[in-house]
Amino acid sequence: MLASSTKYLIIGAGIHGLSTAYHLALELKNRGLGSGKDILVIDKSGIAAGASGIACGVVRNNYFQPAMRELMSHSVDVWESDPKAYSYHAVGYMQISPEVMQANIATIYEQQKAIGYPSEFIEGAADSMKYMRGLFDDWQAKGITSVLHEKKGGFSNNKKAMQGLAAKAESE
Repeated sequence: MLASSTKYLIIGAGIHGLSTAYHLALELKNRGLGSGKDILVIDKSGIAAGASGIACGVVRNNYFQPAMRELMSHSVDVWESDPKAYSYHAVGYMQISPEVMQANIATIYEQQKAIGYPSEFIEGAADSMKYMRGLFDDWQAKGITSVLHEKKGGFSNNKKAMQGLAAKAESE
């Protein structure tokens, strides 16, 4: 049964709605303006019923848009802040590319380096093959001329992550 009134109504129990509810509750408490009891989250079906429930779960900082770089670095830090609740697996992320992509990937690496985001960039077919075989001794892919290996990042089980975020929001 829905409440007859609420101070704050959030529509959608996906990553945006649940994160908003969680951070709003923290901020209300911090400022002495209320608590999570003033917030109601509703969804047409349930937690992670929409896009958040079908997202691929990759957590990375490998985006070409420079404006995203610091935001994505912060996002990776959020996932790493509570791996259990977010069902997060810190395994890193690799962009393995052919020559046509090498210049763009080099730009991403330079931007990551500029903000102190830990990654390694390998260029050239021979060096890329050597690097990959150092990780996977049976590596056989041809036509690879660059490898951007992000040391942070990984993946999350999306529905479990949303349930963890919902639990964090509910606890506030």
